[in-house]
Amino acid sequence: MTGEFTWRWPLDEVQRPEVLGWDGRVDNREELLLQLRDLLQGDTSSQALVRAAYERWGLSGLGRVIGDWSVVIRDPAGRRIVFASDFAGVRPLYYCQRPGSIVWADRLDTLVSKTRTETLDETFIAAFLLLGACPARTPYAGVHVVAAGQIVCVTADGVELHRLWRPPVADVIRYSDERRYDEQFLTLFREGVRARLQTDAPAVAELSGGLDSSAVVCMASRLIASRSVPCGKIATISYVHRGSLDLPFIREVEAFCGIDGVHLSTHDSALISAEDMSGAMPAESGPLDRSTADAARSMGARVFLTGQNGDLATGNWFDDSLQVAAPLRRGQIGRMCRDALAWSKVTRLPVLWILARAMRAAIGAPFASPDLYIGGGETKQPQENLSLSARLRARISAEPERLFSREWMHAPPERRSHFRALSLLQELRPLQRPEALRALDYTHPFAHRPLVEFLMSVPPDVLCRAGEPRRLMRRALGPMWPAKLRARRSKSLFGVPYFEVLKPLVGSLLDEREWQVVERGWVDAGSLASRLQKLRAGLDCNEPQLRQIILLECWLRNRWPASSCLAAARAS
Repeated sequence: MTGEFTWRWPLDEVQRPEVLGWDGRVDNREELLLQLRDLLQGDTSSQALVRAAYERWGLSGLGRVIGDWSVVIRDPAGRRIVFASDFAGVRPLYYCQRPGSIVWADRLDTLVSKTRTETLDETFIAAFLLLGACPARTPYAGVHVVAAGQIVCVTADGVELHRLWRPPVADVIRYSDERRYDEQFLTLFREGVRARLQTDAPAVAELSGGLDSSAVVCMASRLIASRSVPCGKIATISYVHRGSLDLPFIREVEAFCGIDGVHLSTHDSALISAEDMSGAMPAESGPLDRSTADAARSMGARVFLTGQNGDLATGNWFDDSLQVAAPLRRGQIGRMCRDALAWSKVTRLPVLWILARAMRAAIGAPFASPDLYIGGGETKQPQENLSLSARLRARISAEPERLFSREWMHAPPERRSHFRALSLLQELRPLQRPEALRALDYTHPFAHRPLVEFLMSVPPDVLCRAGEPRRLMRRALGPMWPAKLRARRSKSLFGVPYFEVLKPLVGSLLDEREWQVVERGWVDAGSLASRLQKLRAGLDCNEPQLRQIILLECWLRNRWPASSCLAAARAS
């Protein structure tokens, strides 16, 4: 999907919107067909549905389209070009406004090549080194990505941003019988998987041996066995390494579902390859992604399912002790004390500390900073071990209020951690389809919008309680899993494979001591050298953030050879 529009509107322009670009899948087709049949004129394609929704309801009509998609619409009546991306931001859409025209593409490298953009955006660089991504920005100045759940209206005079979807911060679903939560969870999860298997080709699913990916595989297997979907076969792809604790669980799920599994070794196909970091964006895309694409292609698969977003959606929270703010606000002193004691036992934190945090959250600003609501696996970066230059620190410290939404602060204090994590997921777009897998419908059932809206609206203690993360999920989906998996509490991480890949890169960087990230004024040389030495020795060095610096350095070397580094640095 690539295009360009020049700002000329003929006087006799037909006043009907036109879809100039579309990439995606519509999950609520039947509903839209009933509502828009008078405008469709027999055309039931996805593009026709989206055009009709926009024609009938305007910008709000795009929010009625559920699925993974991005779209470009030409609106003669409004004299504007409309860009929009779905709730989860799975299908990327980039645009660049130039004098007299607007250019767009669903591939960043295509747009960068077309616009011949070389100037780097230091705000993106700072956010990338801190968080791995930057809301609505790309590495290139003037080239933007449509944010998840956002509408961008571009006219000859400027740009207007609108929200396609807002988190249900004020919604609360309460049932008198807890079994209704289980039933609704199961119904919506089944629908999330079913909507993604509307293909007569085989499907593949990522299987890590954890609860999320296993739930997706087990549900997909059930739907296929009962012939509830056109898809006739599903296989799994798993990433394994020496000493992995996941392999027995992976094999258990494969045997339980009676499906074939492909095991890709991270030792044979590395997670990261310095030579592969030459795309338009610095990213961990390498041999393992290519091996995954090759395996899916050999099976004739068109759909690739993952378990991503499961941790957030299902309440996989070890510490959700801000739940204590709920009884505190209601004056339920006994319940507040019991809950605080329960969370204290689980987290091994003092009861008074938990009560103090809950009180700060309940009172709100200025007593509750955003750091109070860090949760869902998110960790605060240790500011003393980042290696960023003073210039880059100053730039990013001036940006947070403008870059990141604070809408999550409108949620009740006991739910703000959940909505903050959801907001970051939308803004940083970790669910976006990797470039190597763009030939597949890369999709995430746990990011099915109706399911997310439901789970973000139930009381927090329904999802998770002290010592009971994923409480609702385990009850609702437990019977689908093999018995061995039901007792699993956590899964292994990829620390060892990452270290094996990073170690030779670190050695090479230390030997050369000519770093573009330093020459460009982004990273402090002494701090970086010290941390690289610690990483090579296996010592604590804030490895996840250091990995971002290494990725950026390798990307810069591939995109801009050392001989042109200083010139490029001056230009940016």
